[in-house]
Amino acid sequence: MVETEEKHSKYFKNFNCWITDNTIRFDNLTNQRIIPEFINSINRLVYKFGHRTIILDFSAISKVFPFPAVPVSAYIQYFKEKEQIEFQFKDLPPYLRNINFSNPKTPSKSSTNRYSRILDKIWTFNNGDEVNLLVNGIKSSIRKSIVCETGILDAIDWGLNEVMDNVIQHSGINKGFVMAQVHQANKSLNVCVFDYGLGIYNTLKNTEYNPGNAIDAISLCVQEGVTRDKKVGQGNGLWGLYSMVNLNGGHLTIISGKGGLNFNQKDNKIYSYQDIILLNNENQATNINFHLNLDKNISIKEALKGYELIDLFVESLENERGQFIYKISEAASGTGTRQSAIAIKNEILNIQKQTQKSITLDFSDIGIISSSFADELIAKLIVMFGFFQFQNTFKLINMNSTIQAILHRSIGMRFAETYNNEV
Repeated sequence: MVETEEKHSKYFKNFNCWITDNTIRFDNLTNQRIIPEFINSINRLVYKFGHRTIILDFSAISKVFPFPAVPVSAYIQYFKEKEQIEFQFKDLPPYLRNINFSNPKTPSKSSTNRYSRILDKIWTFNNGDEVNLLVNGIKSSIRKSIVCETGILDAIDWGLNEVMDNVIQHSGINKGFVMAQVHQANKSLNVCVFDYGLGIYNTLKNTEYNPGNAIDAISLCVQEGVTRDKKVGQGNGLWGLYSMVNLNGGHLTIISGKGGLNFNQKDNKIYSYQDIILLNNENQATNINFHLNLDKNISIKEALKGYELIDLFVESLENERGQFIYKISEAASGTGTRQSAIAIKNEILNIQKQTQKSITLDFSDIGIISSSFADELIAKLIVMFGFFQFQNTFKLINMNSTIQAILHRSIGMRFAETYNNEV
């Protein structure tokens, strides 16, 4: 019996989204089950009922995670580009508008510079240059937003570069999507990298490994040295990321084709997913979501069995005498606000943790700073480290007399407040 449009017009309930007429209503963007349900819903509307305009209703959304938001956003782009489906967005929350959910952006030098906000945005990338811009931009934003333990920023660098490069090299479509989200409250990072390309099983099925199914293929890809073609890559990307997540006590989810694995080090378990709904056999897609605890260190040398990573940004701060010079004028988005000082303070603390060396703060080309800027950047650091340890860790140079006077007053007020609170 052929299903009629009249029957279709009644509510059809999935677990996380509703369909009525040509509308898909989302109940959440935090549960990964929304992804196959969205695929099922949109296939139903497009291929079974022939709708060319689809309304997406987000009125119930109050919280968003990169996974599943990135895959859903990417599938919207797929149907717009490949099937010429028109989407209308109903009650799109401000957060979804701000993260470019309806239209992910391609990175540029201006949109990923040191003053740009890279986190909490969905980006699309198509080549190695764009991967480099995004990785450096994400790392810069994290450095400014929160202080990370030793090895974390190197792990983020490795993980992002390797996973995003896999999209370029192996997906068959040379197009990926990425989003990074820092959770200040629990000091964690969530990253989602997605492509709607061949999928891991399709990539490996005609190689020497010959996996039996999607879960076997995923299990293979986290082993050291497994790759489709040794001429293209060494097969160390996902293995390295898995090792880092394991040491950090985080978790890693890889879903590709009809299967998926979640490596959760918090409870020391591996969860598997089977019979996942596909877009189609050619576009089996790959989703990689990893979580790192920013307050737990990672030994990169241990995770990568002796590999050493070089942070080019940190290396660029080192002069010929081995001193690390941090020029405030090149880093600050102004020197008048506490917010700007917090970003700089976080960044220099991250640099100091990475290098374990003293940092010289250069105030050349700075005419004046606000009292709140001085208090946040310098006075609070002195309280945090103690006066003598601060002198061993940081050096201040090229301050004019006005900046010195403002700084002296801010330090005096901060010390007075700290002392009075302890009495």
